[in-house]
Amino acid sequence: MNLLNFIKKNLIIQNFVAALVSKIPPYLEFSVSKYLGIKKAMYITAHDKTHGSYLEFGVFTGSSFNFAMKVNKSIDKLFGNTKCEFVGFDSFEGFGNIKQEDKHPMFNDKTFSVDEKKVLKNIKKCSKGQKYQIVKGFFESTLKNKKPLDYNIQNARVIMIDCDLKEPTTLALDFVKTVLQKGTIILFDDYIFYKGDEKKGEYAAFEEFKRNNPEIKFREAFEYGYGSKAFIVSSV
Repeated sequence: MNLLNFIKKNLIIQNFVAALVSKIPPYLEFSVSKYLGIKKAMYITAHDKTHGSYLEFGVFTGSSFNFAMKVNKSIDKLFGNTKCEFVGFDSFEGFGNIKQEDKHPMFNDKTFSVDEKKVLKNIKKCSKGQKYQIVKGFFESTLKNKKPLDYNIQNARVIMIDCDLKEPTTLALDFVKTVLQKGTIILFDDYIFYKGDEKKGEYAAFEEFKRNNPEIKFREAFEYGYGSKAFIVSSV
């Protein structure tokens, strides 16, 4: 109570904290919360012995992919070697041709295009002995009509869906269907975008996937970032 009285009498403190927080770039906050979301997912799956691969759809600069490899090394010290392999999918050329249903004022065909060589070099540097592979190309060619076994993926442990749009998210979910297991955690990094439109984005793709695959049950695991959500497979 003394602290509450102190704060009420010294408004400069709340002004200072508010000013400080307002200066933090939202993208930086989003990235940090994304790291924490991945860390939670890796910890929970290791704790429950849900072994398999870490899959990331939408690698971009490799930031979250590299973090997943780093945090896994730390978590392995707690629970033993999970023998986790990391697999990332990205064109590194942006979205490609965005369909009408996926149009968004912040996205264009080249949004999120990056220097592929620079990104891959950095991922190699950060891997530090972790087993990984990067599958380059638009999802239409790398996921559609492909099976996880084509990339030596046996089971999924954690899946990061960072696709923004409905179409690539749909392709990613259809691709991982056969490697989902009880305990797999799926993170949707852009779950709330498109003004909450139920027919667009990652949300729409996930809802459609659940309707088409009623035998796979999910529970909401946790939220993170600016409207991101994680779900855990409760039964298959």
